[in-house]
Amino acid sequence: MRIFLSWYNTFENKKRTSAAVAGIAFSVILIFMQLGFLKTARVTSTRLYDYLDFDIVITSDKYEYMDDPDSFDRVHLIQARVVPGVGKVGMVNLSGAAWLDRETEISSSCLLISVDRDPAFLRNDEISENLESITAKTNTVMLDRLSHPELGPVEIGRTASIHGVEVEVTSLFEIGLGFFADGSIIVSNETFQNLVRQDSRKVSLGLVKLAPGADGNEVKDAMRESMPPDVLIFGREEFVTGEQDYFIKVKPVGIMFRMGVLVAFIVGAVILFQVLSKEIATKIKEYATLKAMGFKTSTIYIVGFQQALIMAIMSYLPALAISHGVFFAARRASRLPMYLSNDLALFVLALTLGMCVISGVLALRRIQLADPAELF
Repeated sequence: MRIFLSWYNTFENKKRTSAAVAGIAFSVILIFMQLGFLKTARVTSTRLYDYLDFDIVITSDKYEYMDDPDSFDRVHLIQARVVPGVGKVGMVNLSGAAWLDRETEISSSCLLISVDRDPAFLRNDEISENLESITAKTNTVMLDRLSHPELGPVEIGRTASIHGVEVEVTSLFEIGLGFFADGSIIVSNETFQNLVRQDSRKVSLGLVKLAPGADGNEVKDAMRESMPPDVLIFGREEFVTGEQDYFIKVKPVGIMFRMGVLVAFIVGAVILFQVLSKEIATKIKEYATLKAMGFKTSTIYIVGFQQALIMAIMSYLPALAISHGVFFAARRASRLPMYLSNDLALFVLALTLGMCVISGVLALRRIQLADPAELF
């Protein structure tokens, strides 16, 4: 009986129900989008490190995140090599730069990434195979296919200017770091020095690979004891997690997306609360009648919760379908790796049900006002 009653209450006024479902669905879509961008930002903030093969990383003690890495003296890499358990030591330099398309005269931001000649520190096969194309000759670059269109055509053989120096695109790769810059460019260490003109002794990140059988925690502890305090030592997972947390919890981009989720959740809860409150207000005498007939207040509460649940599910399903299309369009437009995963879909479903519970609890308090004595 409770299910049929809640179903009848939901669809008695179809226009009001349709308007409520549309409003709640819009809020759910906003939640999907904000969480999607938040998840994409988290993944993108460390995507470069997925392409690098290392067990331990050395950074400056002023390191904050990839886009502002600071630097340390290259001599510390030599110190790291003599630590027991260290197999190989490499380096990566990072710097922002201005890319100038000579044909359009449009200047765009790009992230310069310099890598060693040793492919042992690379996890991506495409970059490893094209490594020779940027190390055989200076001022040659590897261009990200997912760069913003303003950088110009993504093709081998074209030229552009970085800090006034002409560079030639000799190979392509695919990474997508849209939250940091309009494009990403991989170069050799020699080319990096030509373009950035920084002290050749400066290093952004030191990469360490363990010797076979070495214990990562023991090597980290030994490095921390033997190296000066102007560098920091991190294990791979520790470093990646810390970078993601910093980008999401400290940088404005992550904070805005998190606040967007909260606002969308509140909007959806308010809409559902208003609809349920209006429904209860118009049927307060009917609820009083049910009490007079001997129905417990808890039984009547269940009817209200079922009604809230029906509306939440009716809102979630179209929002899920629309969000798939919106995610696809956003991915095509922004070239960011934005995908609606099953985990994200289930999490938003849980939030939608939570929205239903909160709104139901607040709205159903009015049932306590349904006094059977007022019927006589």
